[in-house]
Amino acid sequence: MLFPDLSAPEVNNSKEFKAQPAIAFLMDRFLAFILDFLLVSPVVSLLVSGLVRQAKTFFLLNSRSEEGVIAALMLFAVGATAVVVLQVLSLYFLQATPGQYFLQLRVVSYPSTQSRLTLSQCIVRSVSWCATFLLLGLPFLGVVGHPLRRAFHEKASDTIVVTLKKQFDSGPSLPEQRLMTSWMQFSFAMFALVAFVGLAKNYQSLNAGEFQTASTHAVTCKEIPDKELTGAQRMDAAVSLFLLKEITSDCLSRESENSLWSDPVNSQSMAYFAKYLLSEGQERKDYLSKVCESRTSSSCVLAMYLDNPDDVQLGDASHKLWVTQVLEADHLYSQKNYEGSLEVIEGLQAVPALREAMDKKYVRSIWALKESLGAMKNGRVPASSDTSAEWIDGFKEKYGVR
Repeated sequence: MLFPDLSAPEVNNSKEFKAQPAIAFLMDRFLAFILDFLLVSPVVSLLVSGLVRQAKTFFLLNSRSEEGVIAALMLFAVGATAVVVLQVLSLYFLQATPGQYFLQLRVVSYPSTQSRLTLSQCIVRSVSWCATFLLLGLPFLGVVGHPLRRAFHEKASDTIVVTLKKQFDSGPSLPEQRLMTSWMQFSFAMFALVAFVGLAKNYQSLNAGEFQTASTHAVTCKEIPDKELTGAQRMDAAVSLFLLKEITSDCLSRESENSLWSDPVNSQSMAYFAKYLLSEGQERKDYLSKVCESRTSSSCVLAMYLDNPDDVQLGDASHKLWVTQVLEADHLYSQKNYEGSLEVIEGLQAVPALREAMDKKYVRSIWALKESLGAMKNGRVPASSDTSAEWIDGFKEKYGVR
C-alpha cells in the first residue's frame, strides 16, 4: 500500500489524557479543514442563495448601492451564523467536525480532563474560530509555533485537537516557536498601528464635523416642507412632489436611499418606484422588475400606468396613496373633468407637504373650468353648471377675486 489509511484508528487516547497529549499533525488538521469546507460550503451556499442574488441585483443596478452593502452584510452574518451552528452541533455530538472525525481527530478539553466538551466550550470555540477570519486568519498560524499546536480559538475555549492514531506530533522545535512568536507579535503590532491611525483620522474628521455634514446632507431633503413625515408617508410625499415638479431628482434620490436604510420593510416598494422614476433605459427596466416583484402592489400599478396610461387602470392602485391621487387629478384634468379634478385636489390640499403644490393645481383647474363654461354657445348649459358655478364662487371668495 503506497499511502497510509488516514482514517484508520490505531490508538484511542482522546478519553484518557496522558502527560503529553497526542497532538494532531498539522497536515491532518489542514486536510480536515479542506474536507469540512467541501461538506459545509454547499449547505451554507443554499442558505444564503437568496441574499447573494439580491446583493448582485443591487450592485448591478448601482455599483455604490447602499442597500447592496446591507444585503452583503446580511449575507456574511447569515453565513457566519450557519457555520457556527453547524460547528457547535458537530463538536457537541461528535467531538469533532466532519473532516476531523473522518481523519480520526478529536477536540477535547485542555487542561481539564473532562470526557466531553460542554456546550459553552463548543459555542466559544466556533464563534472565535469565525472571528479569526476578521483578522485575515492570522491567529490560525499560532498552531505553527505553539508547543501544543493550539490556536487562539482553542485557547479561548480551553480545548485542544488530538489524534487517535498511534503516531502524533511532538510539537514545534524551540527555534520554530521563537520565530513564529516573533512574527505573530510583529503582525499584531502592525494591525494595532493601522487601527490606531484609522481611529485617529476618524476622530479628527468627527471633530471637524465631516460625518455630521455628510449625514445631514444624505438623510434630509429641505425641499420637502413637512419634516414630521417619516417612513412610507414621507416616501409617498417625495414621489408626489417629484411628479408635481416641486423637488429635484437629487432630493428624491436621497429620500429613496434613506427609506431603504431606515425603513426597508414598509418603504421598499415606493423607494424602488422612486428609483424607477429617476432611471432611464435598461436601468429603468431593471427597477421596474424590482417594483413589480408583486404585480398587484400599488407601486407596480403606478409604474405600469406611467408607461402605458391607456392600458392600465389607475383605480387598481391604493387610493390612500397621495401619489395615486395626484395622478388621478391629472388624469381627470386631461379628460376635461375639471370638477372631478378639483374634488381630488381639495382633498390633497389638506396635506401640509402638498398644500403649496396643490394650490397651484387648484388655480389651474378653476381657470380651465371657467374657460370651459365661457366657451359654451347657443345657451346650452350642462347639468353640472350649478356645481361649476359653486367651484368658481368658492374660488372668488377664497382668493378675494371679483
